[in-house]
Amino acid sequence: MTLKNLQEFREAAYKLLGTGKDAVMDLMDAVLVTRSVHSFAELSMSPVFRRKWPSLYEAIEDCSPQRRGLMKLYIKELPKNERK
Repeated sequence: MTLKNLQEFREAAYKLLGTGKDAVMDLMDAVLVTRSVHSFAELSMSPVFRRKWPSLYEAIEDCSPQRRGLMKLYIKELPKNERK
C-alpha cells in the first residue's frame, strides 16, 4: 500500500465513523503502533493517542460506525485472491 493509498483509506474510514471519530482514529493509531496491548487503558499512554484516558471509553461508547461501509472498505484492500 502506498502512502497515497493509505491516506485515501484513512479518509474514507474517517467518513464512516460516527461521533468521536477523531478519538477513534487516535485509538486505531495507538493499536497499530503498540507492540502488545496488555490493557485497553494502556493505549491511552501511546504518544499517538492525544487525549486523556477517559476519552478511550467515550470514543468506543459514542462511536456508531457504518459497519457495512467499513467492511466494504476493508474488503476492497484485501488481495483479490483472499476476498470471499
